[in-house]
Amino acid sequence: MVGALTPLLVASILPACSSAPTPKSEAEVRTLWSSYLAAKQGQYASNAGTPSPHWGAAEQAQWPMYDLAGFYVSDGAIPEVVRVTPVDQRVDTAYRIVTRFWPAGTRVRDTSATPELTTTVFARRERRRWVLANALTYHTAAWRRVVRGRVTFRVAPALAFNATRAEQTAAFVDSLAQTFGVAPPPRLDYYVTESVDQALEILGAKFPQRYGAAGGFAKPVNVQVFSGIPALGEAYRHEVAHVVLLPVIRGGTTTLLASEGVPTWLGGTAGRDYAHAVRAMDSALVAQPDITLDRIADDMRVPSDIRNAAGAVLAELVHEARGVAGVREYLQAPGLELRRVLERLLAREWAEVSALWRARVRRIAAS
Repeated sequence: MVGALTPLLVASILPACSSAPTPKSEAEVRTLWSSYLAAKQGQYASNAGTPSPHWGAAEQAQWPMYDLAGFYVSDGAIPEVVRVTPVDQRVDTAYRIVTRFWPAGTRVRDTSATPELTTTVFARRERRRWVLANALTYHTAAWRRVVRGRVTFRVAPALAFNATRAEQTAAFVDSLAQTFGVAPPPRLDYYVTESVDQALEILGAKFPQRYGAAGGFAKPVNVQVFSGIPALGEAYRHEVAHVVLLPVIRGGTTTLLASEGVPTWLGGTAGRDYAHAVRAMDSALVAQPDITLDRIADDMRVPSDIRNAAGAVLAELVHEARGVAGVREYLQAPGLELRRVLERLLAREWAEVSALWRARVRRIAAS
């Protein structure tokens, strides 16, 4: 869980202010938050990176997709401000804003509905006015901070820092960037958490369902990685690959088969390495023979772990046939042209590509 903010931590984050919180300040913060939400016009996730005069300029400059919790609010959701409270009762420097979001088409506190999520953001003073700020800086202020190469690791208090894994990740960043001919990120912020739930909560997003220590996520445009599997900790290569390979797909189009498949080939998925992910997929294909490569490519209802592993096998085949240049083309292929691009890269008709893919899956599964 995210720890409470102590006065000492608050003082380390915020500028000094001698006055105590006042009803006027709380009213101003409520108005600020209401104005920010209204400006979204119900398009919360879509506008998570839209510049706003209501949000702190420094965070908008640091993170292109700056509204870290708002990114998870579905468009059309109904906000209910639960509470606005001072971070420190002794000083008028910051307020915590907790908001519950209800599904579109429902009413606030509708007994037939379940809130989608609850968000936490902060308001702080910036040049004598109130501006909004993310929960992330506040929630991780006491976390251990260690730098290895280009990567800054922030480690949850309950976890031990693993220097070996951290150094391997730092080397992976440079090696992968060099291999694909892209500039490595000048910095990468990497958060090592106890679970997916904790990773979301430090962003200020709390869902009613719990995910456990079952994965992680990246925010490539923000150059951020959130690892929610302690067994992997500082070495969640799948998510690191998303960040490093962003320049390959930026400004173009890609498919989930490729954009998730290549990181899975490079770093596994959902806590499994590449080979184990493919073996798990093979078991699913045997049990459900109607799941073909065509269906995986076209049907969004196919589980993501199957799609990720399927795309990873294609990445391996393309790399063997055309090297890194071929993998770049695979990553950049638009959805409607994916089959044609793979046919050209693998020098086979689509039916032969599918057969080659299935044979490779079987071979990996048997190894």
